[in-house]
Amino acid sequence: MSLQTKITASSMSKALEEVKTVLGQDAIIVATEERDGQITLTAIPKENSKPFSASPEESSEFLYPDALAAIKAVCDICDAHQLGHTFCDQWLKELSRDFSVMPVGITRSLAAIVPFCPSWLEEVSTKQPIILVGPPGSGKTVMLAKIAAVLLSQKRKIKVLTLDTVKAGGAMQLQSYLEAMNQKLLIGEAHLKAVLESCDSLENDEVVLIDTPGINIMNEEDQNFLYRFSHQVNSPLTLVLAADMNPMDAEEIAKNFYFFNTRYLITTRMDVTKRYGGFLSAAKACSLQVIAYSNTPTIGEGLHSLTVDQMIGYLRPV
Repeated sequence: MSLQTKITASSMSKALEEVKTVLGQDAIIVATEERDGQITLTAIPKENSKPFSASPEESSEFLYPDALAAIKAVCDICDAHQLGHTFCDQWLKELSRDFSVMPVGITRSLAAIVPFCPSWLEEVSTKQPIILVGPPGSGKTVMLAKIAAVLLSQKRKIKVLTLDTVKAGGAMQLQSYLEAMNQKLLIGEAHLKAVLESCDSLENDEVVLIDTPGINIMNEEDQNFLYRFSHQVNSPLTLVLAADMNPMDAEEIAKNFYFFNTRYLITTRMDVTKRYGGFLSAAKACSLQVIAYSNTPTIGEGLHSLTVDQMIGYLRPV
């Protein structure tokens, strides 16, 4: 039986009150929908929510009986996921360091060329705001709401600002998600300076989250915005990329964002693709730390950290 409960009401406030009555004050909103003037909230009890996990699968090392088998495995992975000759050559070069011990594992060599940081979200500092950037349609707004839900589930406080006043409904979408979590949204650049200055005086359990408009990194106007913004915030940025991107496009986008102090990578849409060469190529090209991935658009679930051995599990053919 599903643990999810759907509540429909004529307004967001009435729907929220009904959710609290049925599921309790700490219920987690996992989805919102507005249709024909009615608001529908999908919620689950707090004790059943698992918004962030190490992985939905077990972790394990992947071993091969000899060097030839390991080389073939790496080449097959690179071919299946369109990782390209440069990526494959560097992986094999690093893999050759492990040939002295049999059986041969392939996870250490991948970690040597693609940095994974699965504990990042659990250890994020109050002094360092979480700032999401990326191309239009990459899933930044939903990802920010997911991160907000995770931090709240960890009993941390959040302060959320969106600069996405360009896309129609962008701020409203995030605002509806945060209202479902009983959180306030600050909108517009007028709040940016005050929010950044507040980082020095925040409590240890409070984190600032900042959403940005979709940025076409090939567009000069968008580049100028990102230049000014990155200098103003003076903090590492987190790039959000869809997992189903073409590897060459993803790599080029990452290189351009890296120039503006982008140092972390989150990938979305892992559930709609079988090829993961896009975000891996982007991460390797700029040594971006892979910190998390999403495999569902539902707000209250599907956000996972990503370790190198878990990534190998996704890469290997079934």
